[in-house]
Amino acid sequence: MSEQIVPDAMKIFAGTPIADHAHCSNSRSDSPVAPWAERKRTIRFRWLSSAMLKPRRNANEAIPPLETTAPATIALFQPGRLGDMILTTPLFHALKAQFPATHLTVIASEASASIPSSQNVVDRVIPVPGGLLRQIPFLASTLRATTFDIYIDIKDHRSTTSRLVAEIIHARRLIGHRTAIGSHPGGAELPAPAPPGHYVDSALAPMQLLAPGSRFNRRPMLDIPTAAYRAVDEQLDPGEHGMAAINISAGDPSRYWKPEKWRALIRELSRQFNVVVLAAPNDRGLADEICSTRRTARTVRTDSILEAAAVVDRARVVISPDTSIVHIASARNRPCVGLYPPGNENAARFAPLSDRHRVLMPAQEETLAAIPMEAVYEAALALTGTA
Repeated sequence: MSEQIVPDAMKIFAGTPIADHAHCSNSRSDSPVAPWAERKRTIRFRWLSSAMLKPRRNANEAIPPLETTAPATIALFQPGRLGDMILTTPLFHALKAQFPATHLTVIASEASASIPSSQNVVDRVIPVPGGLLRQIPFLASTLRATTFDIYIDIKDHRSTTSRLVAEIIHARRLIGHRTAIGSHPGGAELPAPAPPGHYVDSALAPMQLLAPGSRFNRRPMLDIPTAAYRAVDEQLDPGEHGMAAINISAGDPSRYWKPEKWRALIRELSRQFNVVVLAAPNDRGLADEICSTRRTARTVRTDSILEAAAVVDRARVVISPDTSIVHIASARNRPCVGLYPPGNENAARFAPLSDRHRVLMPAQEETLAAIPMEAVYEAALALTGTA
């Protein structure tokens, strides 16, 4: 288990706006003022660096090749959502497999920090609350006295946040995409991702520089604490292990399936399985209503993503829109039916990695809600051998 570090934030720049979320798009602006905006951002980055009293590396200093240097410390920056964090876990394990004695620190958003905190290969987790752009002073004060041998940022697109953190971090070597972190003395640029590659392959890209020619496990890994299993088992009967687990929630309204289709699916699945329904807090009323007509279906309330993972691990098959639940099923290698919006690129990047899985998508001009119930039911039966 890793150590969580949550020091008091120092308001180093109190009263000085560093950046505004409304102006932090990841896409390039076509506005004629874009060059000046970029220049202002560059000035701000340099000012932050100076304000943090960060020692700059001498550009003439000899830097050994990455693969010949065994780092004592590595910091990994992953501020993404839960699903992104789960899909980054193969990198945690690859780094520790290559460098067993290395102290690994993961810098995460507060919302996803429980994932690295549960990993026994992660030594320290720094959860940053409230959005990284507003909490740059917090992160700068936390890292001010620490120097890392290697700092890694796997983001492969332009990011103001990544550039700010790359300026603040004290590291002898930086690994990342230039579009995200810019150019730095001692920096090593990651190869451009080959579309439509899976997110896991992008996450593992630093190993191409740190261990050329080596192969690492692509499956996400998730350690579930005993307390999470206990909280779930208190709501299940012993005979309900091996149930069909359904997640009705999603991070975007366009990824919701219709309630009447969930009801019809539960009605059909109930002929072969007990059914457990997972839902985000704001969807629990809907989940209870969907389950209310079937004695063999119930809602399991979970207070954390790790408790939801315990439900997934107890399941015989998992059915979910494209959310973190799909990636948890991959981590626990549970058969999974994933409901995806139209477009092969998204499905290829975030496809399930369970040995047995099905990806269902509507026609290009339709929404996820158009996926037929019969197709989902037949996929679930096929994955469990009960067709």
